Amino acid sequence: MKVIMEMHRYAECDNMYIVQAPWGDLLNVWRDAQYDQDTDPETMKKELVEIEVYEVDTMAKGIVEIKSLHDHVLFLGHNQSLCLSARQYPSLKPNHVYFTDNYELWLKGFKGNCRDIGVFDLENNRREELVSPQLWSNWPVPLWITPSIAKMDLGLKKQL
Repeated sequence: MKVIMEMHRYAECDNMYIVQAPWGDLLNVWRDAQYDQDTDPETMKKELVEIEVYEVDTMAKGIVEIKSLHDHVLFLGHNQSLCLSARQYPSLKPNHVYFTDNYELWLKGFKGNCRDIGVFDLENNRREELVSPQLWSNWPVPLWITPSIAKMDLGLKKQL
């Protein structure tokens, strides 16, 4: 194992992700949420309020904040995080982050709580619901699924 940088001493966020960008750089993504503390703990909601994106500078062993992904999108979640080109996937919104909650310990204690699933606009720092949280099962934590086209039977095999 090779350490490319130490933990940033000012990193105060609920979740942190390392994502390899299509152009080869590593991105360090910080995600913060807030609790709706005015409700019953059994139905309390934890909701994303901010996402910060940094490029990892391996030579300087630090991070540099970036304000835009331009024509790229991020997917953040419990099992996998990735960065894709919105040009290759035109149904995705460029400079947006698609997220699922990954507050596994939070949900274990409060299984009646809503899910935090949505899309975050990095330009305007606004979130929107992807689907109604009440439609989702509250356990287990939602996952992004990335199918392998090489392993899919698309009916394209050559006939002999």
